[in-house]
Amino acid sequence: MTRKTLYELVRKCSEKNLDKKLTYMENELIQITKCPTGEHFTLRRNLKYFKSEFKKKWSAASNKEKRFLKNNEKWLNTSIKLVTWTTPKPGHPVKDFGESSDRSKRRKTKGIRETISADELTFAASMSQHAAGNIDVSKMIKKITLTPTRATKYRKVLASVDKSKEKEQFKKHTPSEALSIFVEANLSKKQYEVIHAANKNIYPCYSLIKNAKQDCYPKKESMNITETCAEVNLQDLLDHTSLRLCKYLEEVIENLTEDEKHNLELISKWGCDGSQQSQFKQLFESNEHSDANIFQSSLVPLRLICNIDDKKKVVWQNPVPSSTRFCRPIRIRFLHETADITKEEIQFIEKQVSSLNKSDIPTASGVLVHIKHILLPTMVDAKVCNAATSTSSTMRCYICGNTSKNFNNLNIEKEINNDALKFGLSILHARIRLFEHIIHLAYKLPIKKWQARTNEDRMIVKDTKLRIQHLFKEQMGLLVDIPKAGFGNTNDGNTSRRFFADPDTSSRITGIDVNIIKRFKIILEAISSGHSIDVEKFEEYTTDTAKLYVQLYGWHPMSPTLHKILIHGATVISHAIVPIGQLSEEAAEARNKHFRLYRQNFSRKCSREACNNDVLKRLLLSSDPYLSSIRPKPQKKSMPFSSETLKLFLPERLDDVSPTEDISEEYNQKDDEMDDENCD
Repeated sequence: MTRKTLYELVRKCSEKNLDKKLTYMENELIQITKCPTGEHFTLRRNLKYFKSEFKKKWSAASNKEKRFLKNNEKWLNTSIKLVTWTTPKPGHPVKDFGESSDRSKRRKTKGIRETISADELTFAASMSQHAAGNIDVSKMIKKITLTPTRATKYRKVLASVDKSKEKEQFKKHTPSEALSIFVEANLSKKQYEVIHAANKNIYPCYSLIKNAKQDCYPKKESMNITETCAEVNLQDLLDHTSLRLCKYLEEVIENLTEDEKHNLELISKWGCDGSQQSQFKQLFESNEHSDANIFQSSLVPLRLICNIDDKKKVVWQNPVPSSTRFCRPIRIRFLHETADITKEEIQFIEKQVSSLNKSDIPTASGVLVHIKHILLPTMVDAKVCNAATSTSSTMRCYICGNTSKNFNNLNIEKEINNDALKFGLSILHARIRLFEHIIHLAYKLPIKKWQARTNEDRMIVKDTKLRIQHLFKEQMGLLVDIPKAGFGNTNDGNTSRRFFADPDTSSRITGIDVNIIKRFKIILEAISSGHSIDVEKFEEYTTDTAKLYVQLYGWHPMSPTLHKILIHGATVISHAIVPIGQLSEEAAEARNKHFRLYRQNFSRKCSREACNNDVLKRLLLSSDPYLSSIRPKPQKKSMPFSSETLKLFLPERLDDVSPTEDISEEYNQKDDEMDDENCD
């Protein structure tokens, strides 16, 4: 539309005001172009420049029509672009060519293809791409169409490039890598086959996984499976553990000197524990047997060192010593845990330990590596320690023999049973027992007596307990000292951890001195950290804590666990050949839950023997050192150490200490498996 046409619309308006004339023109154009209501703004914006220029030129002509037409004849005869809106036709909206389907594109180009030759179309396509700035595309079209075979060669090259890129993008897992994922995700055979069917270019078939599994088991003759027992010979288990560990450390081992290869030592911890289990609807050969309880022993490799003339060099350190990732099963029996059974199990393991030989492991270069084994019996709870030391009373210290009535007398010196120091500090149970000791102490604060003997005292203790339980639930969301259906109570690891994480609130609820709670927290942080502790500073700190406790609460004797940590903790730590935090019993406790899980979901139910065989192999598979080292490690929580805790570490190790407390990835799983009897 020319500008003169717009001027004619302006002239039609009888108004004298120029702005009104221009508004009249806009309204007329809205009618002419059939502009929808929502597009009025767009149309007026397009006319904005014309209106501005028109006003300038009309003013320059002194508002005289003849002079305006004469001076701007060329400008008026020039066209401007205006959008014309049309009423859409019924049916589907027409798509652009690029958005159309292949079928629509063929239909739209049918006329062109029938009337124009292929050579002309190819040349036109090349020139169009060149004109659009796509020079490379234009050249490729010319080269591909030079000869009939040129396109075939180009297609093959592109296909090979695409395949190589696909291989780089989707690298196929080795059987060992796929098996590590299989174990980490707790997959069944059926689940893995479903994943493999959807990703065949990434995951190997299950038959290769099955073959890789065989490498994770000791030799068949070393395993003894019956309907009530599943066990692995300790020597064969340690040989296989060393073999798989050396496979992972292959490059490290090759770089060792000949002397170092012949003087390797593998330090491991072992222990035993009992737990309740589900009863299956299967017959035993003898009616005396029951599957309501199991008693199992296991070991965890901690550190591989070179020891030449008492000069020790660490070759490998277990990154998660409190996790089940490296927890190897030794023997599992369907028995209820008793003192006699515990003694029998300890004697059974110690007999095998005394006759252990070095493991001779061949390397890739053909040289044998000789590994000596050192086993520490620290994965035990207080009940096992009492049974092993023939301590009949749970209120007697199995280290010094003192009873609860003498625990608060710090001046008594009694001979220590050095053989009992090898059992460590049972760190996981210690956290719960110290928490329970504080809340039981809080219940009796109003009467200030260890035992409530009168009815009046019992009622006061009961009311205080209910009040404290209510406050914990209301202020911290914790269920404290509440019986659980079937077994135990709610005093688990998570509850105790949250209790010590907020000493001020815990002190306000219980009425216990906040300094006592903070000191207990610092001691627990130090012994569970996994770092080397300064024994002298630790002994000084625990002695001061014991004195403060006796000063404030001398009427209530310490519990055996509190006595063991405050009075004998420094001595136990000084006798440990690795940091005391690495000797905890957490892995063995968590294995009880794994046994229940594997027995339910990963075992055959056709016979008890087959079931036990499958469970034992699954435990071996999930703790294989090589697989556990290459398995993806889940993220774990870390909490900052307090400044008081850092002071208890050895000064020369502070550079190696990360300012975080190691919280095992399995920690939250263990709380369900804690021994439900109060060992104190």
